[in-house]
Amino acid sequence: MCLIVVGLNQVYIVYMGDLPKGDVSVSNIHIGMLEEIVPGVASDVLLYSYRRSFNGFAAKLTQDEANKLKGKEGVVSVFPSQKKQLHTSRTWEFMGFNKKMKTSIIESDIIIGMLDTGVWPESESFNDTGFGPIPKKWKGTCQKSANFSCNNKIIGARYYLTDGENGPEDFISPRDADGHGTHTTSTAAGGLVSQASLFGIAKGTVRGGVPSARIAVYKICWSNDCSDEGILAAFDDAIADGVDIISLSVGSFIPFDYFEDSIAIGAFHAMKKGILTSNSAGNGGPTPGSVVNVSPWSLTVAASTIDRKFVTKVKLGNGQIFEGATINTFDLKGKMYPFIYGGDAPNLTLGVTSEISRYCFPGALNATLVKGKIVFCEYFTDYEGVLEAGALGAVFQDTGNKDFQFSYPLPFSTLNVNDGRMIINYLNTTENPTATIFKTSQDNNQFAPFVVSFSSRGPNPITPDILKFLIFSIRDQPDLTAPGVDILAAWSEASTVTEDDTRRTRYNIISGTSMSCPHATGAAAYVKSFHPTWSPAAIRSALMTTAIPMTSNNNIEGEHAYGAGHINPLQATDPGLVYDAGEIDYVKFLCGQGYTIANIQLISGNSSSCSEETDGTVWDLNYPSFALSSSPGKSITRVFHRTVTNVGSAVSNYRAVVNAPPGLIIQVQPSVLSFEYIGQQQSFVVTVGAELGNSMISGSLIWDDGVHQVHFVYMGDLPKGEFSAVTLHNNMLEQVIGSGASELLLHSYRRSFNGFAAKLTNDEAEKLAETPTVFQSQRRSSTRQDRGTSSASLNILDERDIIVAVLDTGIWPESESFGDKEFGPPPKKWKGSCQKSFNFTCNNKISNITCSKIIGARYYRAKGDYPLEDLQSPRDSVGHGSHTAPIAAGAVVSKARTVRGGVPSARIAVYKICWYDGSYDEDILAAFDDAIADGVDLISLSVGVFFALEYFSDSIAIEAFHSMKNGILTSNSAGNDGPYASVVNISPWSLSVGASTIDKKFQTTVKLGNGKVFKGTSVNTFDLKGKFYPLIWGANAPKYSSLNETLVKGKIVLCDYLDFMEGPLQAGAVGALIQDDGFKDFAYTFALPVSVLGLTNGSDILHYINTTKKAEATILRSTEEKDELAPYVASFSLRGPNILSLDILKLDITAPGVDILAAWWKATTVTGVINDKRIVPYNIISGTSMSCPHATAVAAYVKSFHPTWSPSAIKSALMTTGTNTIFAIGESYTWLLINIFLCFATAWPMSPKTNTDLDFA
Repeated sequence: MCLIVVGLNQVYIVYMGDLPKGDVSVSNIHIGMLEEIVPGVASDVLLYSYRRSFNGFAAKLTQDEANKLKGKEGVVSVFPSQKKQLHTSRTWEFMGFNKKMKTSIIESDIIIGMLDTGVWPESESFNDTGFGPIPKKWKGTCQKSANFSCNNKIIGARYYLTDGENGPEDFISPRDADGHGTHTTSTAAGGLVSQASLFGIAKGTVRGGVPSARIAVYKICWSNDCSDEGILAAFDDAIADGVDIISLSVGSFIPFDYFEDSIAIGAFHAMKKGILTSNSAGNGGPTPGSVVNVSPWSLTVAASTIDRKFVTKVKLGNGQIFEGATINTFDLKGKMYPFIYGGDAPNLTLGVTSEISRYCFPGALNATLVKGKIVFCEYFTDYEGVLEAGALGAVFQDTGNKDFQFSYPLPFSTLNVNDGRMIINYLNTTENPTATIFKTSQDNNQFAPFVVSFSSRGPNPITPDILKFLIFSIRDQPDLTAPGVDILAAWSEASTVTEDDTRRTRYNIISGTSMSCPHATGAAAYVKSFHPTWSPAAIRSALMTTAIPMTSNNNIEGEHAYGAGHINPLQATDPGLVYDAGEIDYVKFLCGQGYTIANIQLISGNSSSCSEETDGTVWDLNYPSFALSSSPGKSITRVFHRTVTNVGSAVSNYRAVVNAPPGLIIQVQPSVLSFEYIGQQQSFVVTVGAELGNSMISGSLIWDDGVHQVHFVYMGDLPKGEFSAVTLHNNMLEQVIGSGASELLLHSYRRSFNGFAAKLTNDEAEKLAETPTVFQSQRRSSTRQDRGTSSASLNILDERDIIVAVLDTGIWPESESFGDKEFGPPPKKWKGSCQKSFNFTCNNKISNITCSKIIGARYYRAKGDYPLEDLQSPRDSVGHGSHTAPIAAGAVVSKARTVRGGVPSARIAVYKICWYDGSYDEDILAAFDDAIADGVDLISLSVGVFFALEYFSDSIAIEAFHSMKNGILTSNSAGNDGPYASVVNISPWSLSVGASTIDKKFQTTVKLGNGKVFKGTSVNTFDLKGKFYPLIWGANAPKYSSLNETLVKGKIVLCDYLDFMEGPLQAGAVGALIQDDGFKDFAYTFALPVSVLGLTNGSDILHYINTTKKAEATILRSTEEKDELAPYVASFSLRGPNILSLDILKLDITAPGVDILAAWWKATTVTGVINDKRIVPYNIISGTSMSCPHATAVAAYVKSFHPTWSPSAIKSALMTTGTNTIFAIGESYTWLLINIFLCFATAWPMSPKTNTDLDFA
């Protein structure tokens, strides 16, 4: 898209509204007006006279001269010309718009006007083979120029050039010297070209949305950007030339008043002539209110991702591989090259220090040291520094968004900060470091579509009615979203792949709302080809009301990011109803916005007037959305009037389906609309009442006639009777993919519910989704453990033979927490097994009697490629499962000062679903399938997705539903991304558990040499015996981006931010102090003595260091102190509300999840950090992963007293007897602490001891 920059030359636009009636010389009027202001030179200063489609002119004027014109009769507005910049394969298939879609016989009569940088006419995308004669309605021309000719595909071309606008690289013709216009034009209407790629990347067939449509080129952008006077001249011509759609991937930095904005003015007059203008939203995201091109008579398009992403891998000499985000077209053939840190190559001749050269700024690097090597740089600013120094390639660490990629003129990859730190460690510890950068590969983006970070956000900053705090929205600017990330399309052969590059290409991959706009343009043209008489508003309505709904899970700004949703071109041809609007509707809107009658008459070209009857508010504009804003802190009610036109079935009835979240009341009258013929209009009224808060509330209104509604294959319950699930599933797959179905089938779920997991393409998944027996087909997602980094006070009665299923990372069976000396045989109801593996057994035998605590164990890995760190068995390789399982049902162990589970006599069934690289839906589904059929009583799952999914697109929710059907309660962790409102695992049939504190906390005291004492937060198991050590600030001991070992060794280091403290450890520090402004309500364990302090204390310590000749300190071993405020919800615990069903409260309850001591596995250390040598049987960690098994244990305890109670009854008992907490960090939406006493009429004796001790170091 193009952004606007204030021009240096004083060119002013004088806008005068519609063309005057009658035989009038508009040019003479303009000359006459200028003669009055600048006598004798009017023709010299006049640049453009707009006289074909609207009235106005552009002229070179002083500010005083422009001000004089403002007062002239007939002038609507005078404003300085602005300079605008450009908002800069398989995308159509991703939108369900494949090459075989139905086309209209008049598609080749559709003419798209492309206002951009011109076009490269020789591109295969614009071949006119097979095209007939130019449509008779065309009135345009192919402007004569030395190096450009049109054909039957490109039927017209013009260029607009003002003095000084072009550079030496520009063609004085419609030919594209930049590439942007060729790219956008081919995206909208390019022909089919096979085997297109960017040097082999993204190879495939590229095409536009309407390959048979004609193209009219209007070159408005040059190397010095795009001017308002040229934009208006192009609109003036395009409207008169007879185009059907105008596409404009251009815009300003900020939006302007509608009639001081050349694009809004042009789009208004295009609308008057029945032409829809498609605009890019802008690339100023994710800043709120950054959207531009916001006029209500145009279509504003945001940019979203597609199901493809590009990955550029970096390999180090030690074999480590990291995945970065760039488009690297260079192939180093895997050869390793010398690898150097930018901080080690400062350009000393220019006085550059390591502190500067580590960022690789231009001129900062020593070319002698860098040439022929790969350079590592700490922060991405520009590639020019490494390129000019002669580097062979570059690796940058960067904190920016990685949801889109750039190309560069040398091998290049950008990594996140964590990977960057590991590379710095490699460079610091390796004598001759080497690396290579691989050519970019293509991967699946399973989260697509979501709105990309750069895409500008709403609300509309021009119309005040949708400013401030938007409290209700069924759409806002932008209008909708379309693919705009990593788009492959045609390119100008006069332009290189990137700046500072010599390579030419016919196709290039770029990103921007510039790329999403022509996708919407193509879709609008497609709709126009089926409905040539539809108005611009009707076409826009069809696109918006049929858009695929998106979720704020991926874009917290909601409708401000994606508008009505993701564009769906095929469905848009048959929307059923449309919200139509014409010039009179917009005139009423302008009256309501305060425009004068005189200006409105000039704009409309008629005798329109404003009155109480004709004044229209933004709420009554017949837009396919409803939006309301107000100041917070008060209630508000608003009435919206809308009219819909029937374009579907002649005789039809539509029912209003309303989705209103809590805090919002939506009433629709009438609630049913009946139609008797096509074109019939019906009106309705929407009344919205809301209690205002500080955030946006979104609802929906769908008119549903039963037809038009504005890759797991889940098939529901098991069918009755005898059946072979594998045969059924294979047969279904063979109908879609033919032979080879059995090779793609990963799991056949047949024990407890019906469904399967298979490797499929999107098209194959969509075909399966249409099968009548399929409830849901959905893309596989990965999940994560909810460990942020107790039952000790609950002393329970003996429980019956309860079986608790733990779905986690496995278990360490030799732990004393799983001793089975007091256990008899497994319960008769148990139907499970202990999966055979070389290093794991479930049962022990005493006197020939099989006794079991861990009565069953299985592991699941459909992918088959086991991580090197993992054990191919139910044995725990991470520690997480060995910690959660004993919290729920661990035996009593006195060595750890009495730790035990909530139901120590219960049995445990282990289902290993989590590995070093996470867990996967197909494995979770398989584990549930087995657990339900095995006969477990409760399922505990401290695992969750990054954001909540629709219930039956979420493997955990699906399985919890079938568990519930079989009388089994599923206990879930809420998630650890608090204190934000993003709780996961929210299905109403499961128990969602947040994490709260317990009545103890760990404090680690720091003593300075001057006697001052500070109390910090950590779990410090080391004992320095009170000995004082030299104290140094990390900034005073720099080395690369780490620490100087010589200066740090044997000292305590003060560090400025919280991490795992591997830097001080590797540098030989005795200990570390961290000053950090984060929450201090839970404690971390470190691999050396550490205390985490607040910023105030950190400032005091820094002052001590700076003012003391020999600063020294010691760190004491952690002590336990009483937490007087407990219990309260921990900062990391995710909050409600339930984003899928706002009327259902989630979380359900909280339980202890902070600083919990429980069993650990002996194959790892306390922290897992390199150089931490401590192996322990018990560890202290925090997270909702720890609170979940506490709730599981209480549920098991209740189940042991009431074995016939349903899952809902057990959950009800826990929730209705929960204790209200009095404090929480942030809004938690559930502040009930689980209360085992009140679940029964009987008392529950308590142990006098807590379950914590530090004697494990």
